[in-house]
Amino acid sequence: MTLEQAALIAQIVGVVVVAATLIYLAMQVHQGAQQMRSEGRQAQLTYDQTGVYKFVDFPELGRIFSQAETPSFEEKTKLFFWMIGQMRAREYEWLQYQNGAITKESWETYQGVIYFVLGTPRGRALWQLCRGYFNTGFADMVDGMVRDVPPIDLWDQLQAVE
Repeated sequence: MTLEQAALIAQIVGVVVVAATLIYLAMQVHQGAQQMRSEGRQAQLTYDQTGVYKFVDFPELGRIFSQAETPSFEEKTKLFFWMIGQMRAREYEWLQYQNGAITKESWETYQGVIYFVLGTPRGRALWQLCRGYFNTGFADMVDGMVRDVPPIDLWDQLQAVE
């Protein structure tokens, strides 16, 4: 074997090693991205469950959203900040969708909560007070979502359950 042949074999081996390294790195990056998405979904789920459990801890929130009489300042404050927390989670999910981190189908399931949060006239009035604290694109999207959607009667239905 000549020196020239040995050099060619060394180059071929070098190319194979570089290609194998690139394939390995691509697999690692893909696996890392999947892990990050999974952790993000877990964080979203945890946050959503925390918001739901607030209704278990403070069932009066539903009553305050739907009652005919004007709530006290303390009650409105509870609703206002609960709403900010819930809508902030939706904003985060919307941003993740905009960035391609979550699928359209995932976003649409998270998006449905907005109809619940803004399902009463009082909820929509509170949204108008706090919408300025959110990304303008998100706030505009929310306004478009609920513009022609009638309020829900979930709280009345829940009250009627025997």
